[in-house]
Amino acid sequence: MDLLEFLYDYFEDRSHAAALIRQRRPYALGLLGALAGSASLFVADALAGRLSLLSFSWPSLLIVLLWQVALLFAMTAILHLALDMSGARGDAGALFVHLGLAELAWLAAAPAALVIKALFPTASWTLRLAFVLVGFWSLALKARGVRDEYGVGEGRAWLTLALPYTAVAALFALTGVLGIAALLAKAFAS
Repeated sequence: MDLLEFLYDYFEDRSHAAALIRQRRPYALGLLGALAGSASLFVADALAGRLSLLSFSWPSLLIVLLWQVALLFAMTAILHLALDMSGARGDAGALFVHLGLAELAWLAAAPAALVIKALFPTASWTLRLAFVLVGFWSLALKARGVRDEYGVGEGRAWLTLALPYTAVAALFALTGVLGIAALLAKAFAS
């Protein structure tokens, strides 16, 4: 399998790429796609001056890459379980490759950050817009992978893909509400 031809097919001829993924299951390619996309996002965040939690260093990059690999495995497991429980049949290994390759969209983030910083050095909203657009493109590629692998419709693929993100947002909201309730209970108890 020629790597460049496969990547071209992934972005341009999705049915052929989906058949190749189902047939050969290039797990390493999915993993490398996720790592390359994550590294590009790390560099783009550094170029945009958005690295607030971590510094721009090798240990920080390794932490980000390990986090991305863990999220890739978790997302694959959650999506496969949700789709399998709802009656859709597909292969978790192929879904792993699809989700990993969808992260290749983030390769556009670093060049976009460079171009935007050169054209609009003071406008931070343009960088945010570029990151949102690239993130939406990555999500669209993930939904396409779910749709191609499990044979579900567009709406169901997007809904299934939104489930883990919604669950995490609900968990953060619940944690915040419980924290505020604990503070109020402590304030009124004394």
